Amino acid sequence: MLEASLTERLADWQLARRQTGFAAADIEAARLLVLDWLGSAVAGIGTETGRIFLEYARLQPAGKVTLLGLSEGRSVEVAALVNGALSHIVEMDDVERESVTHPGAVVVPAALAVAERIGASGLELLAAVVAGYEIMVRVGAALGAEHYYHFHNTSTAGVFGAAAAAGWLLNLDRDRLVWALGNAGTQASGLWQFNEEGALTKPLHPGRAAANGVLAATLSRLGLTGARHILEGERGFFAGLAPRGDPQQVVAHLGEADEPLRVRKISIKPHASCRHTHAPIDAALALRAQLPADATIAAVRVSTYQAALTLCDKPDPRSSADAKFSLQFCVASALLHGQVGLTEFSDAALTDKAVRALLPHIEVAIDPAREAAYPGCWSAAIEVTLADGRSFKAAQDRPKGDPENPLSVPELEAKFRDLAAAGGAHSGQVERLLDWLRALARPEPLDPLPLRELARSP
Repeated sequence: MLEASLTERLADWQLARRQTGFAAADIEAARLLVLDWLGSAVAGIGTETGRIFLEYARLQPAGKVTLLGLSEGRSVEVAALVNGALSHIVEMDDVERESVTHPGAVVVPAALAVAERIGASGLELLAAVVAGYEIMVRVGAALGAEHYYHFHNTSTAGVFGAAAAAGWLLNLDRDRLVWALGNAGTQASGLWQFNEEGALTKPLHPGRAAANGVLAATLSRLGLTGARHILEGERGFFAGLAPRGDPQQVVAHLGEADEPLRVRKISIKPHASCRHTHAPIDAALALRAQLPADATIAAVRVSTYQAALTLCDKPDPRSSADAKFSLQFCVASALLHGQVGLTEFSDAALTDKAVRALLPHIEVAIDPAREAAYPGCWSAAIEVTLADGRSFKAAQDRPKGDPENPLSVPELEAKFRDLAAAGGAHSGQVERLLDWLRALARPEPLDPLPLRELARSP
């Protein structure tokens, strides 16, 4: 008998969990992640980049699936694409450390679009989210650092999570679920070059991964076969995109009773910037509380890990997108203003004279110990030297929002309110959305998202 391929083992795990179900704690974790995703997505509606994606959506034929920001629905794939893109624009969507991915921006829009299209229950939606997170994160965590240098793991690993979530809801059998993962893997893509040039491409990555995963599952349901060995094959995903990765890590400890599911290992962002900037931001905020009121900062040194510098060493950001990926800008905003929210990346904030004056005095460097701890720990230390020679130090090993330092439910709902308001929702609309989210784990058919009144005019 042939040894099972990696996707067959993933399919077997998913089908077994369909029979046993998921623990209540996993379903509640998924509900909170949907809450966090939706806030980021609604906030994206109010941005210029969001306008571009919504203009694209208006060019597509009407359909039955809710697309945030439009009064009419669209097809399941277009909804997954645009809703996924919207949720990644303001850089406040969730993160998983080991895989260096944003699972919510891919898995949730894919699952939500399919669930609405087939009339699934809220409980089925959340179960699909749990399954999608598990498979996406497992693939992402096996890719290795070399892959992340060129490829955006959220996109390349994400397509597998979207296919798994869609496959769960479409009730695919073993063969078709394996085909879905195979057809997903052949579509994996997403290069970092846009970040070198300050382009607006990034939200396209999770949106396209969500839509491609839905497409893969739908076609496989109809009989389009896919490669069984798409992950480990000689001309497969790892061989082509991650030759220094470890394909077997995808199924390590899969199904073991004492292995917590990935949906409970997710970090949630309190700051509106790349997660690699959050440990430095937290350390800077701690330092700010120690500094004398009349302090004049002469120099700042940020010590962190290589990946943070690779993506976020941007000493002179000229756009909001660049500033969200600038360690220097984020640290300066934290030290000078005491927060790094959406307003800190406005056009006015980008030209803030005090922030601009401080940027040349911020040095970033690699700390070998922090590099060795990455990606299990995304940490940083900061030293601030004042003009009078005094120095102050602070470090953060577990940024706020990590599973070890989580946001509370009231904090999550407060974040949601702020993001939804930024997207144009008034207080009554926000509370209706929160009521929908609080009732999500019911076995009854999913109620439509109460978002039609948020639709923007062309």
